[in-house]
Amino acid sequence: MTDRSMTPRLTLRRLLAGAATAAVLVAGAALFVVTTQPRLAPWTLDPTDPRVSLEDVEREVARRHPVPDVAPAGLAAMLGRGEATLFDVRTQEEFDAGHLPGAIRIEPGSSAAEILSLHRDRLDDGPVVFYCAVGVRSSQMMTATLKQIAPLASAGVYNLRGGIFRWTADGRALVKGEEPGKAHPFDESWGQLLARTTPR
Repeated sequence: MTDRSMTPRLTLRRLLAGAATAAVLVAGAALFVVTTQPRLAPWTLDPTDPRVSLEDVEREVARRHPVPDVAPAGLAAMLGRGEATLFDVRTQEEFDAGHLPGAIRIEPGSSAAEILSLHRDRLDDGPVVFYCAVGVRSSQMMTATLKQIAPLASAGVYNLRGGIFRWTADGRALVKGEEPGKAHPFDESWGQLLARTTPR
């Protein structure tokens, strides 16, 4: 016969054992999720190295973030037809120095929910194109948000290949309000790549 005084202890032990088992299962599942996510190798291209070209950066961006992209010539054709919605994924300082005509600045790191809450009505106006300085931040944002945004953008979602560095290297203009603008690098090191890329 079971001693009634032992019943609470047995119940407590079972609860603790069950909680411990659940914790192990949750931890194991979390470890599985983390370890099965693709891990990108560290960025190794040094923009201060004279041997590193914008083409090298474009290839590395495409390798790390294989999202749909469009070349500046293709985007220029879209803009000429009045089709594209442009999202500028840079800081306010960069945007104020110069941006593509009609671009809407969105904060780097914005979530899909934040983008949709502010700009859902623009997504079906034509092709949606994200851009930044060289394509790193914009392709990262596309990677993080494409699954939620693409179904609402029937004309497609693209990353501008080479960003505004490539846009200006190809001789295309930026604007600053009503005045001509200029490309602004993310920092001084990327400024060296911009200097090597900008037509003289």
